[in-house]
Amino acid sequence: MDELFENDYFIIIGTVTDKDSLTDSIDQSGGIFSKTLNKKTTLVICNDIDDENNKKELEKVKSDLKIISEQFITESIKEKKRLNVDDFVTKSKSGSNSSSNNNDDSDEQQQQPSKRLKVDSLQVGSTWMGALFYVNTSESYPFSLNIESRVDDINTNESKLEGTIDWPTLEDAKTAFRATLKDDDLKIEEHTQITNTDQVSLPNNYEAKVINGNRPSIKGTIVYSDPADSANPDLKASFNLTFKPSTTSTSSISSSTTTTNTPTTTTSNGTGSSATSTPKLDLDYLIAGNQFKGDFEIPYKFNVKITSRKNQQDIEGLVDWVDLKTKTKLKGTLNEKDLTVTLTETDIISGGGVELPIVYTGTLSSSTNPNSTDPKHLDLITGQYKVEGNTPSTGKFKLELNC
Repeated sequence: MDELFENDYFIIIGTVTDKDSLTDSIDQSGGIFSKTLNKKTTLVICNDIDDENNKKELEKVKSDLKIISEQFITESIKEKKRLNVDDFVTKSKSGSNSSSNNNDDSDEQQQQPSKRLKVDSLQVGSTWMGALFYVNTSESYPFSLNIESRVDDINTNESKLEGTIDWPTLEDAKTAFRATLKDDDLKIEEHTQITNTDQVSLPNNYEAKVINGNRPSIKGTIVYSDPADSANPDLKASFNLTFKPSTTSTSSISSSTTTTNTPTTTTSNGTGSSATSTPKLDLDYLIAGNQFKGDFEIPYKFNVKITSRKNQQDIEGLVDWVDLKTKTKLKGTLNEKDLTVTLTETDIISGGGVELPIVYTGTLSSSTNPNSTDPKHLDLITGQYKVEGNTPSTGKFKLELNC
């Protein structure tokens, strides 16, 4: 239930049955509750849109935000799944729903659906970077997904996407894909080889969730049509892609919105290129054909607060992930002989976007004197972390005493 309302930002307008209980339920289920409307708000809870005081507050709400009843929270928790928001849109006593709160100019305007689908980051020209990870064999294949065309159908609330996938470690293979996006559900079919290589077997199918927020991402798995392949643990694979903002001119790649049930296919026709002179390379090894290998890491700020130390070895605490607005529980042990620390991040208290458990193995040291073993000078913990969830990963961490 921790991830039930992941990336949902709620505000409450008016009265609810039990505000403290409702906000606690939101926090414990991965959502974020704010006392005021802001640009991160995604859902507005208001049980009575006819109330005059509520109307004044609702005038500040953008027309593309859904105004829902508190039953969306309680019923989703009861069913242990995120239910369809549209089923809980607050209705006026006159029979109209809250989606018309900012569209009173004419009947025609009230009937116009929003031309912006929920997921804004999956736009033409955007690139998503990550890796496909096979859980049992620990094989990992970096890839990037490039969106080259998009057609939105506002009648079905679906988008059709097309583009390419680059596999840099598989002989620089490039493949073509088509995908369907509905709400946050993304289904991808990788169907055609573009480069002349046999390193990627086709077709491949993927199913994923698009996660919006400060750090948009796509998390999913590869799916198989053959039941034998689906049951093979060595073929179980997942991926996590992070959003890289577009640097491509919109004149070179196209997208469109249509109100028909059978949208016309939109394709890329422009080149988007301009004649430029070849830059002079001051470094001789930066020439065509040379290849470079490396790792790409995204830093996440986090703070650790020790809440309990019952004896010399056992530690308990809280972790505050600043950018992700997430709090988690931490427990671990301290070895005073070799000055090592082992910490395990176990449970999410509020928020989301952190895959658990995470194990940190570090060493105590001094920021002013690296050779010192004096406890008074030991103000650093540095070492390695390991994520042991559905998408395992490793990396380095550093904690500095702040007092």
